Amino acid sequence: MLNFERSSINHKLTLISLLSTGTALLFVFVAFAVTSMLNHREDEGMQLSSFAGVVGTNSVDALLFNDRNLAQNTLAALKAKEEIAGAVLYDAKGKLFARYWAPGHQGDAAIDASLPGIDGAALDDANDGASHFWSPRMRLYRPVMNKDVQVGVVMIEADLTTMWLDIVKSLGVFAAAMGGSLAVSLVLATRFKRSIADPVAKLIAAAQKVSASQNYTLRIAHQRSDELGTLIDSFNDMLAQIESRGAALAHHREELERQVSVRTEQLEKAKNAAEAASRAKSAFLATMSHEIRTPMNGVLGMTEMLLSTELSESQRNYTKLVKRSGEHLLVIINDILDFSKIEAGKLTIEYINFNLWDLLEDIHTVYTPQSQAKNLALDFDIANDIPVAICGDPNRLRQVMANLLGNAIKFTEHGRILARVRVASEDNQAVTLRFEVHDTGIGISRDARSRIFEAFSQADDSTTRKYGGTGLGLAISKQLVELMGGAIGVENARTQGSVFWFTVPFDKRRVDPDAPGDHQHTIEGIRVLIVDEQHSSRVGLQDHLAAWQVASDGAASADEALSRLAAAAADGRPYDAAIIDMELTHGSGLMLAATIKANPATRATRLLVISPERLAADPVQRREAGVAYQLIKPARAADLFACLATRPRGAPAPAPQFVPPPDLPRPIARTRVRRVLLAEDNPVNVEVAMAMLESLGLSAEYARNGEEALAMVRRGDYDAVLMDCQMPVMDGFAATSAIRRDERESGRGHVLPVIAITANALQGDREACLAAGMDDYLSKPFTQQQLAAVIGRWIALPLVATRHHDDEPPTLPPESVEVIHRDVINRAALDNIRALSKDGGDALVQKVIAAYVDDAPQHLRTLRRAIDVHDPASVRKVAHSLKSASANVGAQKLAQLCKDLEYLGRADTTEGADGILTDMEQEFQVVRSSLAALMVEKET
Repeated sequence: MLNFERSSINHKLTLISLLSTGTALLFVFVAFAVTSMLNHREDEGMQLSSFAGVVGTNSVDALLFNDRNLAQNTLAALKAKEEIAGAVLYDAKGKLFARYWAPGHQGDAAIDASLPGIDGAALDDANDGASHFWSPRMRLYRPVMNKDVQVGVVMIEADLTTMWLDIVKSLGVFAAAMGGSLAVSLVLATRFKRSIADPVAKLIAAAQKVSASQNYTLRIAHQRSDELGTLIDSFNDMLAQIESRGAALAHHREELERQVSVRTEQLEKAKNAAEAASRAKSAFLATMSHEIRTPMNGVLGMTEMLLSTELSESQRNYTKLVKRSGEHLLVIINDILDFSKIEAGKLTIEYINFNLWDLLEDIHTVYTPQSQAKNLALDFDIANDIPVAICGDPNRLRQVMANLLGNAIKFTEHGRILARVRVASEDNQAVTLRFEVHDTGIGISRDARSRIFEAFSQADDSTTRKYGGTGLGLAISKQLVELMGGAIGVENARTQGSVFWFTVPFDKRRVDPDAPGDHQHTIEGIRVLIVDEQHSSRVGLQDHLAAWQVASDGAASADEALSRLAAAAADGRPYDAAIIDMELTHGSGLMLAATIKANPATRATRLLVISPERLAADPVQRREAGVAYQLIKPARAADLFACLATRPRGAPAPAPQFVPPPDLPRPIARTRVRRVLLAEDNPVNVEVAMAMLESLGLSAEYARNGEEALAMVRRGDYDAVLMDCQMPVMDGFAATSAIRRDERESGRGHVLPVIAITANALQGDREACLAAGMDDYLSKPFTQQQLAAVIGRWIALPLVATRHHDDEPPTLPPESVEVIHRDVINRAALDNIRALSKDGGDALVQKVIAAYVDDAPQHLRTLRRAIDVHDPASVRKVAHSLKSASANVGAQKLAQLCKDLEYLGRADTTEGADGILTDMEQEFQVVRSSLAALMVEKET
């Protein structure tokens, strides 16, 4: 079939003719052969039957008188027929009576033997099995009758060789005639196929010639009136139309070339003028930015020096705000300096993981004083389904929001400003957020909306003199939003003012699963009691919680709070949490918290204390009073949400032993040193975690695996255990289960807090830890503050102060983050380790690096062996351990490669692992060289 499809039309026509004629002749030949054979056999059978009847009639007397000689003579008369091979006569009992065989023929033993029967059925069976269709002989059995009595049986056998020779001769003659017919058919097909193939060949040749030479004046001459003639005429018409269109296109092309030449000359002049204007504008921006940056360096330097002096808390907060605002201003100045890059499309957007709520809270904090100075209310309305951790460019997003809020404050004289954030669309891969800034200012006319986002333009030129500004802010914002893949616009508010909005998509796939805060919690459906003597504060918190779908009630005093808590517990609907103001007229928030925890009916309610900086309680006081969290006024919404979203783990804490303080403060009694057991197999992680625990004032010991940790727990008296989940010999899950089993057998109950530490933060890991009997969960890598926060939930830390959310250093722009050695090592990670030591930390850093450099090659060799034997479980465990160790020393790229390899192990496959491991080995060599260079640099 493939050869037929690829062959020419001549071959196709010839083949069709031969196949059709040959098939017809073949069927005729077969029909003739079958008919000839059937007719010849039928004629032979009839002739043989006649001979048998004659012989039987002539043999009656011989059978009756038992005259064998007469019977033999009767059979011998058959020799006159050459086609008769022989005959046999049987008597009435079926026994051989006489026989005759022609010369050259001889019967078989079955014929000479007696017949099994001579009745009709027996003779029919004998005739059926006497000869076959292709047999060269035909045999016939026939009864010999004397009147109505059978006196014997005669058998006659004929030789069919002569018949088959005649048939073969006839078929040969017919085959010769069929061959001649095929030859005549081929000659006729060759004669007539030219009338079809030749015109088609001409069409093909003409089409190829036109395609090669682009000569559309070619025509095909013919005198046909059939379908092929119509096809040739259509082809000629098509060439004529193409020729006419080609001439028209040539004419248009010449005209266009002339017009392009003129326009090119005009555009060249315009281009030169635009470049001159752009150079002038860039020079202006550079000069302006330089002149602004020079005094800003002095401002930031002086604020840095001022922060190092002794200041009151208010002065320190104001100075921090000035420093943070100055840093944000520097980011904006850099963008103004790079405005020419924005227009040229050379400005790029970075994609990093950041906390959106923290970003919005920082913006709110920065612009609240400006709005308060104009007696404007500045509110943020953030939907509760907004993701906490997203991947994008926080600095560009901050700049756009700051520009819109700054304009809103600038052009609004009275009323309020509302910043709103909503989810515009979301799927499995991305989420698009819509940011809106509502104001009650002067508004924007419909005509001005088309030019307001252009550079150096404002809605009304007169506003420049009244309000100031260069008109670059919205133009930069538009470019930044479009670079982030979003859109920006402006609308008039319903009553007064304007609404600026922009949308930005964020890729959910780029969010690091190990990043803290990326697992969104929900607080819908919980019940909260707000204890605050100030009515406005209670109402404000209740409105805030209502936006998160949280049911809340208010209490104006401690007595009312205790009454409401007791009544809710009696009704079987206890409050999930209580937010208590530290400043109460009768007593303090800690006293109320201790009273709540002392009552078994209300002990399960989680307690949050909100206090000013001057009344902040240390961790020991909070733990003794049963307070889970403390927030400093003004509390950030993100911190409040995180505290409420954190579910309690393990059994409820015992009733606190809290004694209300007298009128004068009394010193806090010294408590014994708390002992903590660290179960960790990675030497780098051991050094870092031990340094953190010791800096927290805890007595720390460590075990290399779960079995060793279990033995130490059985021998020693520890206040808490930090349990790594994946360790050799016995993992953290098995060790924790054994600890819980020992507690049940001893009758002590669940008393020893076990905190899981793991580099995994995927869905299901937390549940697996809690199911194994662990009480809390800490994801690696963790900071000292995160470690203190988790341990502080289970044991009283000996520290007398803790850092609050507003003590965190301000976030600097990416340009200020120091990256060394081609971004191989993040110096901040080593600085965190150095800060753990009271003696400066260089010895600790060297110890951690030495442990890492000695331990990592063994992990790489183990990974190579596991990949060679296709052991994904070992790949996952070893990559998991090396990942956290690399992150602790700042080898971020190597840690990411370890994470990729760990994911392959989790998927139960090693496909592609060899390439990742090769990259890891190469990256480790670079990391080792960079760490060595850092140590040499530190020593010099």
